[in-house]
Amino acid sequence: MKDEPYTSQCRTYYRKDGRINYQLSYSFVVVLCLLATFCSAVQAESSTRGAFSFTGFSTGIGTRAMGMNGAFTAVSNDSSAAYWNPAGLTTSLYKELSFTRADLYGLDLITTNTLNMSTPDTGSGAMSLGWNRMQFEFESWYEDIFLISYAKCLYGLDKKGKQKEGFNLALGVTAKYLRQNSDLEIIPWTDKEEDTEVEESEEPDEVVPVICKSRGYGVDFGILAGLRAKDGRNRLSVGMVIQDTPTRISWNKDTEIQSDEYLPYRYKLGISAEPLPGLTAAVDIVGEKNISFKELHLGVEHWIFPAKNTFPVSEKNLAIRGGVAKQLSNSERITFAAGVGVRWASWQLDYAYLMDSDGLGDTKNRFSVSVRF
Repeated sequence: MKDEPYTSQCRTYYRKDGRINYQLSYSFVVVLCLLATFCSAVQAESSTRGAFSFTGFSTGIGTRAMGMNGAFTAVSNDSSAAYWNPAGLTTSLYKELSFTRADLYGLDLITTNTLNMSTPDTGSGAMSLGWNRMQFEFESWYEDIFLISYAKCLYGLDKKGKQKEGFNLALGVTAKYLRQNSDLEIIPWTDKEEDTEVEESEEPDEVVPVICKSRGYGVDFGILAGLRAKDGRNRLSVGMVIQDTPTRISWNKDTEIQSDEYLPYRYKLGISAEPLPGLTAAVDIVGEKNISFKELHLGVEHWIFPAKNTFPVSEKNLAIRGGVAKQLSNSERITFAAGVGVRWASWQLDYAYLMDSDGLGDTKNRFSVSVRF
């Protein structure tokens, strides 16, 4: 007897023998081809970079992820997955709302505030909305990044839309809008060679300061595959995300020094394992255009002390985290991270601290509060 699709909302994706049908395979190949096309386009166009840089996401988001020093590509099971790997949104079991505040250098001068909301995949896909602001506290300067993400579990849900044991596969995409506003007057960059033998009587050309503003947009793609145990934990997960494919920034539009910039794409490859319930170890490799292996990140998280007041009841209420990151390209810089997390009912509080080995004060304190419902 020929297998028939299920009659639930997942009927398009599953057969009773567990195989993926032809429609799914075709869609999967199309998505991967589009992803490769985007990457090729960015590689060709990013040589037209402008004279400025956009720094909004370079520090990462999310306290839990930073407590593991960014080794989060294959974990990504909370609302911060929109940045680390949008496909990871499908592994979350609950709706989540989170707020994060970070003091980037321990000087109360540059701070970031992040607000994220996510919904799980129950058969029709997972979604996330996010906002991140980096701001100088003593000047009217800030950078905003707005995110909207969608992820779909292609394989790994039962006919009721619940996660099942065994192999799972998900794809995700994040669209982002970026803007920077500043009341600071900056001197425009110029590529003209300076004349070192200018006579004293000769007056230099007048340079008019301008207000620095920018607008841009970008797209990230993510994929996540794993083996889920009977108790719900992911025994092994492999993830990949390609960021800024492409991300275009327009600086000082409608001015004499208008400039367009294509940010170089970045890719992240991650592997995580959960050998015991509550214990996760992860490894990430980060690269970007012209630099195959730029960073190596190692992280661990261990949830301990089971309690009846957590949500759900089977979870534990205290986490300890740690991680180390090494710059692999022309640098001996090493970053260390440590963090803790506490759950109470549906609420969770997290703290992370990062410190560089060079002792230059590049410390980052992060606090976050989240609620699941």
